[in-house]
Amino acid sequence: MIQPLNYVSDKVVEQLADGVEANIDHYEHGTFDEHASEQGWGLELKNVSYDPSFATKLELDNSREAEIKNSLLVHSAFQGMTAAIARQERVWVRLCHIDCLEYSRKRWIRNDPAKDVANHFFARTLDQCRDDNAIARLWWNGHIANQIDSSNPERVLKQILARANIRLQFFDRSNASFRLPIAKGIVRLLEREGWLHEHDRSFEVFMLVMDKHAGGLLFESLQDAEIDALLSSNLPAAKKEFERRYAKDA
Repeated sequence: MIQPLNYVSDKVVEQLADGVEANIDHYEHGTFDEHASEQGWGLELKNVSYDPSFATKLELDNSREAEIKNSLLVHSAFQGMTAAIARQERVWVRLCHIDCLEYSRKRWIRNDPAKDVANHFFARTLDQCRDDNAIARLWWNGHIANQIDSSNPERVLKQILARANIRLQFFDRSNASFRLPIAKGIVRLLEREGWLHEHDRSFEVFMLVMDKHAGGLLFESLQDAEIDALLSSNLPAAKKEFERRYAKDA
């Protein structure tokens, strides 16, 4: 059933962040449901709605296939969500502590519970929101994939989630993920160039070479074929640089 999306107040976020160790039993074994109706826990976002049942469909393992499925599921669960709203920590804190607590703890609480909760149940910075928060990171995966290919976001996710370092480099470099012509070109290159998947550092080195050789180019003025040719032309330099840096580790 579709309903308005709730979020928590700044005060609640502060209290939860300060009380992680005191509440560690709740994170590992209990719930925060008794707080859901308290003041500051149920603020309503008027322009965003969602189907809370998505939380029960999230897969708990850390495989690429589960990450792809969960990313598509989370992104499609929200109506009216924007990138600006998705940067708000208060939205994701509510979801991690109420709707998605079971998924968040089983997926992310491991050897150091207090540290794991601090890293994956909150979203203080944009990087933590985009890369670490248990639910926000899934929405951002789906958002970027839909920006690149709304007709087949799964195709995009198969490439950018193939290795953790591919995702990291793709998201960390705004020239890649937030400039659609080059983002689309990079996905096409990942699909046809197996070397970029062979080693955890391959794509990282390629992106470093691209920044050096083509960082200032106006990709928005180029046709797809021109972008593909330009990206491919940087592969020899990337492979040479990779050999110089990592050949002994490959």
